[in-house]
Amino acid sequence: MKSMLSKLLFVCVALLVAALTCGLSGPAGRAQVLIIQDERPQMDVLAKSLEEKGKLSVTIADQQSLPRRLSSYKAVIVFIHKDLYEPTERAIIDYTKAGGRLVCLHHSISSKKAENKFYFDFLGVQLNKGPIEDGGYAWKPSSWTLVNLNSKHYITNHNIEWDDEARYTSSDQPGVEKSYPCTRLKDDSEVFTNHRFTDGRDKTVLCGLIYTDKATGRTYMQDRGGWIKTQGKGSIVYLMPGHCISDCQNENVAQMVLNALTWKQRP
Repeated sequence: MKSMLSKLLFVCVALLVAALTCGLSGPAGRAQVLIIQDERPQMDVLAKSLEEKGKLSVTIADQQSLPRRLSSYKAVIVFIHKDLYEPTERAIIDYTKAGGRLVCLHHSISSKKAENKFYFDFLGVQLNKGPIEDGGYAWKPSSWTLVNLNSKHYITNHNIEWDDEARYTSSDQPGVEKSYPCTRLKDDSEVFTNHRFTDGRDKTVLCGLIYTDKATGRTYMQDRGGWIKTQGKGSIVYLMPGHCISDCQNENVAQMVLNALTWKQRP
């Protein structure tokens, strides 16, 4: 009888360990990624790419069905257009500071998030009010250009063949105009201008943006298309593309997101 109970206990423990291992690494040992979103179509396209190219196991959830623990995920992607609920805000901040990889896409930095208590301080950003030409935050449905400003970083270069070049002058003045690799996003995309950094040089800039306002003819070049910031034991990667399905279908954009998930940060 004791021998039978011991065997039964051993089987139960083995099953529990297997279940926990599967929860951490996903099917067939794939690393798990969680996407928290409130606009599903774009993330369905992105998730398919991450699963096929990156061999990742991707779970898509909304804020109402957020898992109780985020610590089992290799990385968390945030793609929230409207309200960022406080429980979600706290969960992603705690997850990142404890050593997690947080990837924020597109409208993860937008005016709605300015209403949150901790989130912008956590990111080190600020959105000023006022006209765009005076430095006020603005969003514009438009084609725009994402420029690779960091030719040596894994996120902007691993398995990426940039399909064009653009003349660009860094917004970190004084700067010099030169040619950089770029990709051009389509008319159904959306660009943000005048994201402001509040943390000095804590961030590593990855990408710039070029946007020409059709109404005024003014061209904006800003080093805000993508960046990295260390937070606690973890890291944040922000990438501005993602507004529409065509953004996520762009091979350079999709590969950058995959690189942001698989990048091995040096201590």
